[in-house]
Amino acid sequence: MTGIGRGVGLGKGSSAKRIWLSLGQWLFLSAVSVWCGFAHGSEVATQPEVLSGEIQHHLESAELVAQVEIVAVHRLLDRALSEPGMAAVSGYLYSAVARKVWKGATRKQLSFQLNLADCEEKLALGARYLIFARRNTFGDMALSGCDAAIVDTDASAVLAQLDQYYQG
Repeated sequence: MTGIGRGVGLGKGSSAKRIWLSLGQWLFLSAVSVWCGFAHGSEVATQPEVLSGEIQHHLESAELVAQVEIVAVHRLLDRALSEPGMAAVSGYLYSAVARKVWKGATRKQLSFQLNLADCEEKLALGARYLIFARRNTFGDMALSGCDAAIVDTDASAVLAQLDQYYQG
């Protein structure tokens, strides 16, 4: 029978040393495991690979990323090209209500423009779009091209990517 204070199968004097050595190894491995878990968790939350390449590019260059509904469309007139009795349209100014904003303005009412030189398509009144806008040389919010406005019906995958990206 083994008594208290006697190690089982351990030589005299070395039992305490082995216990401390095992305890030290266990603590080291535990600390490394915990650190790896935290490191991996922080990488997942900030990894840009969650977004597709094109969306990542738009997100990095945009000052405003929002899902909007177009409530008014106004023509941008080019006075230099206009003649008496004939107006030259250079683009459109859109008024919109923000349904969800991921980056940028916090106001519900937004306005942005889209020049015909950048995109010949006109956004539809009453339709919803996911937009990526930035300030132009005059300080106005503007879209840089047709791919900076995605129709809501085509944007479901991108909206899911944005939600996942910002929730981490």
